[in-house]
Parts: sequence; C-alpha cells; structure tokens
Amino acid sequence: MFALPRRCARIPSLFSRGFAEIVPAERASEGLKAAESLPPSPNANETSKDDKTPKIISPVRLGNRVPVREDHGLYGFFRKKQQGEDGKTYVGEAQYETIGGSLYQERSQSGRSWKASELRLKSFQDLHTLWYVLLRERNLLATQKEEVRRIGAIPMLTSFRYKTMQVHKSMARIKYVMNERRLAYEGAIELAEQEKQDHLDEVVLQHQVAEYKKDRRRLALRAAREAREAKEKRKAAREAARAAAADSPPKAESDASAPSQAAAPEVASHTVTENKST
Repeated sequence: MFALPRRCARIPSLFSRGFAEIVPAERASEGLKAAESLPPSPNANETSKDDKTPKIISPVRLGNRVPVREDHGLYGFFRKKQQGEDGKTYVGEAQYETIGGSLYQERSQSGRSWKASELRLKSFQDLHTLWYVLLRERNLLATQKEEVRRIGAIPMLTSFRYKTMQVHKSMARIKYVMNERRLAYEGAIELAEQEKQDHLDEVVLQHQVAEYKKDRRRLALRAAREAREAKEKRKAAREAARAAAADSPPKAESDASAPSQAAAPEVASHTVTENKST
C-alpha cells in the first residue's frame, strides 16, 4: 500500500459553491440540479460604446439555492463593492466581495493603524464604536482569508496578514488608552476620597478645637465665679470680724475696772491697820 503525502498542492475547484448556497440533504446524491435560468450571455448586458447606461450585474441563480434576505446580518462579514464604478451597478449578492481585490489593491487601499495619541482625543462612545468597527474588519479579513485558503490562492494570504496586523495594533492601542483612562479614573477616585477624608479630619479638628475652647471658657467662668464667691465670703468674714471687734471693747473695760474696785478696800484696810499700830 502507498499513502498520499500530507501536504499536497491545493487545486482550485471550478464548481465551488458560494457563501450562501446550501445543497439539501435529500438531493445530495442526485448532484446539482439544472439551473432554472441560464447565466446571462456575455453580450446580454453589453451596450454600444456611445451608450453610457450603467450595466446591472446580477448574481447567477442556481436551482439548489436557498433564498436569503438582502439585509441578512451575515452579509456584514463581506466587503461591499463600490457602486457605479466603471459604469457597473451591482445587485443582490453580486455587490459583495468574497476574497477582496488584487494583492496590490489590498496593499494600496489599506490604511495605517490608529495611533494612541489620536485615540486619546476620542470619547468613550467613539472608542466603543471604533472597537466594533475594527472587530467587524477583523472578522471580515478572517472570512476572506478562509475563502482564499479554500480556493488555494496562497499568495493572497500575505495581504491579509498585513491588514490583520494593522487591525490588531489599533485594537491593542484602544485597550491601552482605555486602561490609561481606567487608571486615571481610579487615581481620581482615590484623590477625591483622600480630599474628602482630609476635609472630614479638618472639620473634626475644628469641632474639637471649638469644644476645647468652649470648655476652657466654661472652666474659666466657673473659676472666676468661685473666686468671686470666695472673695465675697472673705469680705463678709472680715466685716463680721470688724463688727465683732467694734462691739467687744466696752465689755473689756468693765472687766478691767472690776478688779481695781475690788483692790481698793484691801488698800483701805491696810491703811487702817497701820494707823492702829502707830
């Protein structure tokens, strides 16, 4: 037995299906059904050189096709062609590209990534919108890359790598700017809390100082009142003592004259006895 090599060249299929074509399960064994309407001939949409009427390009309708709304959300994963370019107007699915343009066109039409200095000037809503625009572009590039890989166009993958890198840079810088704003917001909250705490500490300190001064004033008034009462008491005591001193001298003189009167008879008796002896 022999085995096929793991890596073999991809041969592009000529009859590959589009992105919205589904083959019913019950008809898978029968093969493709005949087309209800043949593809338009090459000369069907051609006009004379003098006629400037725009050409209308319609997609090919196959018999096994499932009808899809033109405003389906999955169409957002495919890039729209420019209407009216080269006098062509695209209708339906023909207005969407599945693999993009040429390699040179993809490189020349690709812009650079967003700079952080530019993103800092955007509002939160603009950054939110730009994030989802870049996310859609990233999904669109992934869809085109998978379609290119499926059909085997290997050289086209380099352009998707470059554009995907630009999208990744822009998204990473959006995250960087948002992280800067988050850190600034948290720092502002901490600063506001610190200022609030400092203000509360200042208010508490002022209240404590006011209470201290009030207590000191109350203690000073009480001490002054007690000193005044003590002074009044001392004054009253002095006045009472002075009044008592003013009343006590007459009583003392009467007490002093009494002994002198008692001593007079004794002197008289001594004199009488002396006379008798003589």
